[in-house]
Amino acid sequence: MTPLQQVSEHVDPLIYISLALLFGIAAQFKAMHGSSFLRRILTTFGNKFGILYAVIIVTSLFSPLILNDVVILILTPVLISYSKEFEVDIAPLIVAEITFTNIASTLTPLGNPQNILLWQASGVSATDFVLGTWFPLLVSAIVSATVLYPLSKKMKNRSNDILNNTGSSIPPIYLLIVIITIFSSNLLGIPSVLALGISFMLGFIFTFRSLPSIQREFDLKSLFILYSLIASITIIGVLIEPFVASYAFQAASGAQPFSALFIGALSNLISNVPTTQLILSLTNVSPHQAPNIAVEAGLAGNIGPIGSFANLLALLLLRRAGFEIRKAILLQLVIGSISFLPAFI
Repeated sequence: MTPLQQVSEHVDPLIYISLALLFGIAAQFKAMHGSSFLRRILTTFGNKFGILYAVIIVTSLFSPLILNDVVILILTPVLISYSKEFEVDIAPLIVAEITFTNIASTLTPLGNPQNILLWQASGVSATDFVLGTWFPLLVSAIVSATVLYPLSKKMKNRSNDILNNTGSSIPPIYLLIVIITIFSSNLLGIPSVLALGISFMLGFIFTFRSLPSIQREFDLKSLFILYSLIASITIIGVLIEPFVASYAFQAASGAQPFSALFIGALSNLISNVPTTQLILSLTNVSPHQAPNIAVEAGLAGNIGPIGSFANLLALLLLRRAGFEIRKAILLQLVIGSISFLPAFI
């Protein structure tokens, strides 16, 4: 069998279609003024619990439902504005955002690209996916929130008027429709890619009067970057299969502590989406193991700046705003390493 034939055997067009539809759902949400809605929610929780824990709550609520990158793109500029206005240290806020975006987005197949890959490749239902991820993620969230508590106490309560923004009730309604569609698909025997397609099309009920906004909000550049990563890792996986297949198989089988160590280390060398794709290119992942790999890859993304694409986005926005990112990276290394420990469960 030629290398080209080997590569073609590892290419699943449904994965690429699923990722495009996931980006489409995110575009629908943003076209419904989802950014304003999330800012309003951040204001509400900020006034009650303080800005740091407001970030934790908002990211925990919405990262499982829309792409973690979208949450980062919406919230990071708000946190930058808050930090400049009230002279608050930006590093703990960014670390809280990154940490809980990665933790919460790992809960469902919708939260991040590597989950879509695992969901599509393994055939696990959305319900079983959540049942397999929720416990270690809850432990990670509790531990991380506890470690961040001393940092939150250093931030005095301040007026959050800078965050105020009017918001519509349409974005949460749409997210509810998406959740119902996705999680009922396995009960109705609907393939996951079709459920995503239906969810995307239902968004036009709310955005049909502003169709150009869907095109503007669709992050085509990021999607192509993601496609390139997946395709290149698939090719690399075929070429290096004789050398790493046994390690990938052991990681896919869920053998601990090897699985968490392998996925954690590799994710912080090449990021968690390519790591997931590499494993899927070299071995079959069972529906039972897919949630475990999702947890390991998702929590591994918390450790280093390249562990997750969401991390890179947040740090890039921070640097563009003129902030020093070294403190955020060092703090993320500490918090991320602690938050990764439940991956060994």
